Amino acid sequence: MGKLFSSDNMEDFLEILHKPVRSREELVVCVRDALSCVASEMQIGRVTVNMSVPQSQLRAQIDNFTYTLYEGNREKRYEPIALSYRTGDGGTVIINFFANAGYTWSPEEFREIRIIGRQVFAVFSQMMMGNLLTRAMQTDLAMGVPNLAGFMAFAGQLFEQGKLEEYHAVYLNIHNFKYVNKVLPHMQADEVMKIYAHMLTRVLGADEMAARLGGDNFVALVRQENAEKFIRFINNVDITYQNEEDIKKFSFSATVGASALIGLKKPDEVMMRCSIAYQVARQSESTGVVYFNDEIYRAVMQQKEIIARFHKAIQKKEFLVYYQPKVTTLDKKICGAEALIRWKAGEKLLPPVEFVPILEKEGSICKLDFYVLDGVCALLGRCKQEGLPYVKISVNFSRKHVENPNLVKEIIETIDRHQVPHEFIEIELTESEDFRDYIVMSKLIDELRAANISTSIDDFGTGYSSLNMLKMTNVDLLKIDKSFVPFEEEERKKDIIMFENIARLAKELGIKIIAEGVETEQQYEYLAEAGCDMIQGHFFDKALPEEEFLERMRIGHY
Repeated sequence: MGKLFSSDNMEDFLEILHKPVRSREELVVCVRDALSCVASEMQIGRVTVNMSVPQSQLRAQIDNFTYTLYEGNREKRYEPIALSYRTGDGGTVIINFFANAGYTWSPEEFREIRIIGRQVFAVFSQMMMGNLLTRAMQTDLAMGVPNLAGFMAFAGQLFEQGKLEEYHAVYLNIHNFKYVNKVLPHMQADEVMKIYAHMLTRVLGADEMAARLGGDNFVALVRQENAEKFIRFINNVDITYQNEEDIKKFSFSATVGASALIGLKKPDEVMMRCSIAYQVARQSESTGVVYFNDEIYRAVMQQKEIIARFHKAIQKKEFLVYYQPKVTTLDKKICGAEALIRWKAGEKLLPPVEFVPILEKEGSICKLDFYVLDGVCALLGRCKQEGLPYVKISVNFSRKHVENPNLVKEIIETIDRHQVPHEFIEIELTESEDFRDYIVMSKLIDELRAANISTSIDDFGTGYSSLNMLKMTNVDLLKIDKSFVPFEEEERKKDIIMFENIARLAKELGIKIIAEGVETEQQYEYLAEAGCDMIQGHFFDKALPEEEFLERMRIGHY
């Protein structure tokens, strides 16, 4: 057995060699310290390593480097012994051992040098494979660009270096990439996406990064001075793609949310800021970039809080149904009501405008609509018990419900559970802007009518295709938006003409009309003159809690 294995130095060598390290530089220092334990005994004067790793999908370019791993005295040395190894990803590692001047290793010592060399290679190979695994985890393998993990690692490095404040984060969603997926096969569409991804990386500097988040979403860290130029670029990207059959040209813009990165307490806030700005940009009708600020942050956090609290609030019955009376124009009798929702959050009573749009976007509005319908049916059950006449009450249903194939069945089940006659429930729908929705809504309205449940169209006249709505659906009632209700004397002539014609058209189609937002005696007279059937508004009453509404019902008129 050789001299190395008979000494304690081998144990020290291995212990130091296999210490955990975080970088290649730290590893070189560790190897140097380990070799120092055995260099004197093994007559090692110098050790170098040459490594060459080929370019691959996970490595943008060839990785070549040379390090001196150990340096004893600088006396003249003999030719080195070169030990060559292959890495798992096709690279080559050559470790050169130089003996001290005038010394020649014996065959037994040479075997021990080889053992030392293999141990050194093992730690380099381990780090390389670890780096490769890290790159794989931080790379979108389909596109060959960084993914979210890679982006956050880069942000973390900049944060540790104190440089993150010099950057802007840019979150972008490509407009109309669905068109590419329609006109090209899946694999070719991916090729176009790959071209786009690499175009992003090419316009950035070596100290900047673009990463793919998935689908057609990307995020970038761009130096402040380059941010505006980068945003202009992503709003005007032209790609020419040639396959075997054709040449296709695509032009892309993007929905963009951006943020400066001053004052961050941790790297995670990078994505939080730019993604919040993007959410606002996506919801906005504007095509410009949205920049993160404190006001946007507070608004988005409020939305998240409302969504998070919603389900518990439903269970705790924090939502209250209010009723705004509907009044016949001719005799001012209460002929019905619209059910409106309020949220009693602690001591505050939140109006619908503060939570309904948020729940509409998130989708929980459907559950809330049925909650209101259930409350309305319970109220009508009370009317029967207390000897009050039934009146028709309308319940607002979101367009989100059109995706539910069992909607009518579920509405009927809710009404029947309370044993309420169907004709006293009205489902209020909002005018659609989408021609495809007309077909679905028309079918829905017909199914409800077959069950003796009437329907009304809310905000009539504010949409883009009001006449199409009348043409394609068998609606029972039109609710004229309050923007058409005249307020000033000089408005009277034009408004009366419009109302008269809407009223005439509705009458000929067998549809009744109701005006909302009526606040003055003058408006009431205008609408009576125009032939409006019913009126709703503060001129008669605001929306009332259940007990107050029942008291009004007992009176029966204004």
